This record gives sequence, structure tokens and C-alpha cells, in this order.
Amino acid sequence: MNQIEIKNRFSLLLLMGGVACFVLGVSPAISQEVAPSGKPSPSQNSGKTTTTKKIPGPEKLLNGGNFWDHWKYVSEEDKEAKANRNVTWKVVSGGKDQPSILICSGKPYGYIRTQKSYENFRFSMEWMYPNDPNANSGILLFTSGPDKVWPKAFQVQLHRPEAGNVFPTPGSGAKSANGLSPATPLDLPVGKWHKCVLTCRKGTISVMINGVKLGEVTGCEPSKGAIALQSEGSEIHFRNLIVEMLNPEPVVPPKSTVSKPETTPKSN
Repeated sequence: MNQIEIKNRFSLLLLMGGVACFVLGVSPAISQEVAPSGKPSPSQNSGKTTTTKKIPGPEKLLNGGNFWDHWKYVSEEDKEAKANRNVTWKVVSGGKDQPSILICSGKPYGYIRTQKSYENFRFSMEWMYPNDPNANSGILLFTSGPDKVWPKAFQVQLHRPEAGNVFPTPGSGAKSANGLSPATPLDLPVGKWHKCVLTCRKGTISVMINGVKLGEVTGCEPSKGAIALQSEGSEIHFRNLIVEMLNPEPVVPPKSTVSKPETTPKSN
């Protein structure tokens, strides 16, 4: 055998050896990549499915059908409660393209409360003092216990000189870790609409009036109950009464992480 034939055979052997090494080296990797696709994932093996409780959408307490389907009238002075409730509390048209208005005459003393109880919610509404600069009313939150004047609840004061104050109904048994009294009286002109947003979550009441957060009342007991509006001697108007259910815990957006540029140590 001459040198050329020897050289050709040696090259052929090298080529065949390279092919064999390639097949032996790659095929295990291929099998490792393919195998997992046929195996169930850990979540499939567990047999458990996670479901998220759906929160209902906003609930309108004024424009959503018959008004008295949503509210109950309470007054110790009114012996004919059902007959006279539409005198103390009446719903009127707000005009073209405007929401309906709930007018409270202020007499007799008492309140209306929602038929339902709420926990972890946001209640928003607008109110107006039509003519009395000393007008009085209030919102009662977590209203519970017997229907009487006044019930166990936390009052958000709407009395014009003291609007925004929050405190447990005196003598009712309701308790909180603190109260809320705005440092200065709010500017609430007569004859104009004002907006109140109350966020209630896990026994904390957060108060916002006309876009300004006044503060919070914490440790409220009870922390669940009806929402009520007071009749306290003065005519007052309400509109856009809306309840939105909330998660027990506030949703915190994830913090964005900013990667720092890598620095190379300086050589001495």
C-alpha cells in the first residue's frame, strides 16, 4: 500500500470518528430536551386549581331600580314609618342628563340604611346644603345592632361647620383606636355639590372630601355593617350614591428595579 492510500484511509477514519463523537455527544442532550415535554408539570400533578374570587362591579344605591329595594327607613318618632318615609326621603329628577337627587327634609329625626351589610368597600356620594349654612346630617358606617336612633356605627359628620369629623356613635358600643377632626373647617359653600369618598378596609376608614384626604380612623369595631344617611333637622340633598367592593388588602404595584451600571475596579 502506497503512502497516498494510507493517507486517504487515515483521513476516512478520522472523519468516521468525528461523526460518531457527534452522534454520541448530541443524542443524550436531545433526549433530555424531549423527555420533559411528555411529563406533567408540578401543578398538573397536584390536581389542585387556584381560583380568584371575582369582585362585583360598582353598585348604584340611588338610580338602580326601586329606591326602597336598597334602603330601610328608621325613625323612632314616626309611628307610620312606611306611610311617611317618602315625605322625609324622596327621589326627584336631576334634570336633563343629570343624576337623580335624594332629598331629605330633615324631619323627623332618623336615618335610612342599606338593606345589605358591607365590608371592605368604598362608598362615594355627593351632597349639597340647599339653603341652610348650619345644615346638619351625617353618614353612618358599619351600622349594626338594633334599628334605633342612634344605632351602633361610626359617623362621618356632614354638619357644615364640622364636616369631616369621624367618631363612634356615643354610647352605642362602637369602638376605634382614634378619631378624626380636620384641623380647619372645610370650605363648603351652600348651594354647591360636594363629594365625599370613604374607603373602608379591615377596620380602617379613610376620608376624602372634595379631593382632599383628611385622614384615617383605625381599629374600628365593628368593621362590617350597613351604610346609613341621617335625617337631623335640616334639608340636605344627595346624589351619585355608589358602593364598590374592595380586596381585603390594597393592591401594591411592583417596584421597578433599575439596574446599576457595572463598574470595574481600577488597577493600581
